[in-house]
Amino acid sequence: MQQENNMKKPTTQETDLEYSLKEFCSILSISMATGRNWIKLGKLHPDRERLGKPYFSAAYTSKIQKKLQKEDTGSLKSRRNKKYIRGNTIYRNYIPKDSQNFETIQEMIKQLEDSFLADSQIRAILAECAIQLLCQAYERNTAFTENFLLHYSMGEIPLGQYDTLIQELLSDETSTSYSKELCMTVQKNIPQAFQVSFLLEKNVDILGLLYISLKNLGERKAAGSYYTPTYTVHKLIQSLLPQEVKLQTRILDPCCGTGNFLLQLPNYFTMEQIFGRDIDRISILAARINMALKFKDTPVSMIKEHITIQDFLLEEQNSYDFILGNPPWGSQFSKDVRASLKEKFETAKGSHVESYLVFVEQALNAVSYGGKIAFVLPEALLHVKSHLAIRKIILHQAQIEHLEYLGNVFDKVQCPAVLLQIRKTKKPFHTRGIEISYHGKMFTIQTDRQIDPEHFNFHISDEEYELIEKIQHQEHMIFLKNQAEFALGIVTGNNKRWVQKEQTTKNEIVLKGTDIHKYKITPKETYLIYAPEKFQQSAKEEYYRAEEKLLYRFIGNQLIFAYDNQQRLSLNSCNILIPHVPHMDIKYIMAILNSTVAQFIYSRKFHSMKILRTYLEQLPLPFPSEKQQQEIISLAEKIMIEKDEKKWLAYYEKADKLIACVYGLSEQEYENIHRAENIRP
Repeated sequence: MQQENNMKKPTTQETDLEYSLKEFCSILSISMATGRNWIKLGKLHPDRERLGKPYFSAAYTSKIQKKLQKEDTGSLKSRRNKKYIRGNTIYRNYIPKDSQNFETIQEMIKQLEDSFLADSQIRAILAECAIQLLCQAYERNTAFTENFLLHYSMGEIPLGQYDTLIQELLSDETSTSYSKELCMTVQKNIPQAFQVSFLLEKNVDILGLLYISLKNLGERKAAGSYYTPTYTVHKLIQSLLPQEVKLQTRILDPCCGTGNFLLQLPNYFTMEQIFGRDIDRISILAARINMALKFKDTPVSMIKEHITIQDFLLEEQNSYDFILGNPPWGSQFSKDVRASLKEKFETAKGSHVESYLVFVEQALNAVSYGGKIAFVLPEALLHVKSHLAIRKIILHQAQIEHLEYLGNVFDKVQCPAVLLQIRKTKKPFHTRGIEISYHGKMFTIQTDRQIDPEHFNFHISDEEYELIEKIQHQEHMIFLKNQAEFALGIVTGNNKRWVQKEQTTKNEIVLKGTDIHKYKITPKETYLIYAPEKFQQSAKEEYYRAEEKLLYRFIGNQLIFAYDNQQRLSLNSCNILIPHVPHMDIKYIMAILNSTVAQFIYSRKFHSMKILRTYLEQLPLPFPSEKQQQEIISLAEKIMIEKDEKKWLAYYEKADKLIACVYGLSEQEYENIHRAENIRP
């Protein structure tokens, strides 16, 4: 970007729309660090400063944006940051599908989807909606049906004690009052947002839907904000709360956002019992208005005292009977905050601080003994290696009471979630009595299981657990740990550059995960020039060139292994296993790993969408007699070359039953496993 010294700086009046540095940088798709640097270098000129912070007029912002779009320089492209994603979009799953407001808001968002909205514009739209809802809740009859904010700014809509909630929403962080002229300017710039009629619906977070749909997508992701659908909130509350609670019961949402969890609480709660925290100012201001709608005639002073802008992780000292909510996932902390978290929390000691882990740890600090915590969390908390610390903390400080596997519940987010409910206790952890909901099945664990913090695999029934325990503890089981070599496929760093579709004298076949099937490899026309020094990551060549090796799909939850003796290369979706188990043939091991029994054990024990080395090393492999091994190898070799689908399946099923016998299973146990897995290769 060229210096701006030769550009005439536009003049602005007090009533012009202005952008903060954060908003300005988001419009330009640059980081705030880049924006600050350009100001220091004189490439940008803020129109004014307030309390030491730069502000840019809409006219100047538009001028710089157009200039950047015209520039054909690499520097801007290299400064672009993917987290600064522009645009607005409706958050489909947030409120009930039968809401009378959904289509109205959807149409508004559609009209605004290509616009970047400044905080002042978002606050004005929220105020328009809030004024309408408050008028309906408190029966303030009006002669007009739109532009409520304009009429409010003219003093035509008295809201009594709730005036202060609207005025705070309209004011920015640097001011305690709002500008009537600014309200008029905003309405002039985006009139379609003020020609909408909102309908009051009991306990429906209309303000929340508006806010998250208008908010910049990149800001949502940077904050780790994944807003919980109301039907999931209902599930959490129903599992957490008894039919009646004591009057002195205190309940907290430590990351309350606009207050949807608190809105859904049963009617027997009062405002005196409810508390909410969040670091997002606009969210808290909207949550206060939601509380004024839910708890009519509650003093504003109490609402503001209970629903506060506060960092739960670093500032909360109180004790609560219930803590519930959806902690942020993947928040980006500043360097100073990260240092404070590392000092305070065990779950923050690693190289990366994951926000939802420290929220769970802090919730255990803030809840009273005997009190309950219920959070919506990523399923990864139950089994990912880097989350081991929080599992150990739960085992030492709490008792799991309810665990529900939710799957992908968040709009446009591919990350399975769980609903985890725990009680803080001084007693030893036990599994008896834990309620489980998994893929439509509901059961209660009736046995005391041995729990390993490495994996929380509570999703298996008592019968399945007992069967796996039986298999694992047989004397003739061996394990691959310390008896096999593993290697990753090649990570080129740029497949478009390195992976080719036509064969030449210089390249060779390279296999991908989709080329690997049970017992078979079906290479496609994919080629690679082997140049390990130029790749982003590569294993030692000896692994790719091994005389014999097993190749397996890395991504997925199915064990899919094939035999290779052609020294072929593989990409990182296709990993390598070279076993060195005395008196155990590599083709026999391939057959075991492709079996229904091995799949059953793997899926029940590890519940992972990746086939990981640490998990494969824990799979029990039955040591066969020489006759059994040769019989299974013979069938494996037939399966490897058979092209007729019916014959292939017949060979597979025969080998599968033989493997079940080697595992020591009865016919009924094998049938139960087969039915549970429902696998057809």
